[in-house]
Amino acid sequence: MLYLKTRYFARWARKEGVPDSSLREAIREFKSGLFEANLGNHLFKKRIALPGRGKSGGARTILFYQQEEKLVFCFGFAKNVQEDLYESDKKVLDRLVKDLLGFHSADLDKYIQLGALIKITETEGEK
Repeated sequence: MLYLKTRYFARWARKEGVPDSSLREAIREFKSGLFEANLGNHLFKKRIALPGRGKSGGARTILFYQQEEKLVFCFGFAKNVQEDLYESDKKVLDRLVKDLLGFHSADLDKYIQLGALIKITETEGEK
């Protein structure tokens, strides 16, 4: 299983102060069936805590999940900035899903090398 974040998501997470440890916790919760919504087309909404704000006042993330293959954090927004996805966001995410579904291992490796996709690695003791 490959855990990734898009470059766009990584910039947003860095700006909001979201560490990879929070993403790894969100992955564990997601794999346990804890997520806010199944948006269809392999997309899910998952809440994460922002530093000093907790989950309820924190952020919403949109992640792509292809069973037993890959999970990709695609988009994030703070609840106080944006209540839900805009129609334009949905269109961009639909195009991204189409690409991600078509990617083979070599494609993913290429985009990781280019920095368009970034691996989220487990730290010792989290496995």
